[in-house]
Amino acid sequence: MPLPPTLHQLHLHWHVNRHQRAPDGRVLAGHHHHNVVVPLRKPLATLVSADVGEVVTIRARRRTLGVVLRAWEDEAAVVEAVRPQFPELPRPLHALRRGSVYTYVDGTSLAETEPAGRPVQNGTMRRIAGIFGRLATVDGHRLPPRPVGDAHEAWPDEGDSAGFLARLARHAEHRVHLPNRRRFGQLLDDLEVPRDAVARFEITAKSLTPRPFGLLHTDIHRSNLVVRPGGDLCLVDWELALYGDPLHDLATHLARMRYGKQERLRMVELWRQEMISRDLHARVAGMGGGRRDGDLARYLDFEYAQSVHADTMRAALSLPGSPSAAEFVAAAAAVRRALRRAQAPLDLVHVPTRKAVEEALRAWHARHHSVSGTLARVLGAVRRPMGRR
Repeated sequence: MPLPPTLHQLHLHWHVNRHQRAPDGRVLAGHHHHNVVVPLRKPLATLVSADVGEVVTIRARRRTLGVVLRAWEDEAAVVEAVRPQFPELPRPLHALRRGSVYTYVDGTSLAETEPAGRPVQNGTMRRIAGIFGRLATVDGHRLPPRPVGDAHEAWPDEGDSAGFLARLARHAEHRVHLPNRRRFGQLLDDLEVPRDAVARFEITAKSLTPRPFGLLHTDIHRSNLVVRPGGDLCLVDWELALYGDPLHDLATHLARMRYGKQERLRMVELWRQEMISRDLHARVAGMGGGRRDGDLARYLDFEYAQSVHADTMRAALSLPGSPSAAEFVAAAAAVRRALRRAQAPLDLVHVPTRKAVEEALRAWHARHHSVSGTLARVLGAVRRPMGRR
């Protein structure tokens, strides 16, 4: 007799959790998900209609600092929608409340084969441009219901590129910067980050050229590109997919790949050629080509500007209760890298020195952890039974 639906879900989730803790599982790091690659055992294999011993990836969403706009909560539904253009993608076997079970894609991360700091092969860049081309041909009617916005703001109308960038800027300001101002505001001030770092892009957005909207991955970087046996690339991790201006997708790619100057220009040209070859001329309208002109430059400026908040907060939160000198140095390096990239977009007169950034992080850490430590001691005293020391 089959279990009632609620009990069935509890039963299935219990076995998923067991697999996540299995000693033969391999953990893959990620900002947004905790991924475990593990062979299936009974009864989970039966419950997800797969073979015993088949290797799968179990993805569970992390409870992390939310710094990016999300259009869809169900990543698996997006993956199923794009499979006609991306048949190589891992197949969702079961959707969880905060993640999914996927078939495993055999291959090696591009971050391992062509790591940051080394030239990206021309063939690799052409394959990445081809991925953008396939994204551009995804049938919008196959996607989950389009994002409609939230209670405060509707999603921009089709082709409203100015509204799309303004929407990104408002999210960065009102859902990331301002809500975290109480905790990180003094740190950002110490680093001389302008308080309108992202809000200013609502004004910048007004001059953008309208372009047709489409599906965006928004996280195409080395760690999300799997090099398959034979050299083909498989794009994974679709949880941050959006629907909007395709130049935003190209900009996030350029920023997160950390290309050299000539590589960046080469990728922009390959992207342009890919759109034109598919008769998608409207997508390249107004994009420009250089670093400081055209709509692509505006999206790049926004990406670098909003990353200052995200990278600074992540660096601060990465520090443990008693950080070593090396941990402060590493955190400071991450913050300085974000500040250097945002120097032109934010009109910064100078970037603080490594020592100044490290001192700002040390001051933040002392404030934050002294408050946390005092609170912990107070709570401990309240919870301690009478008469015990």
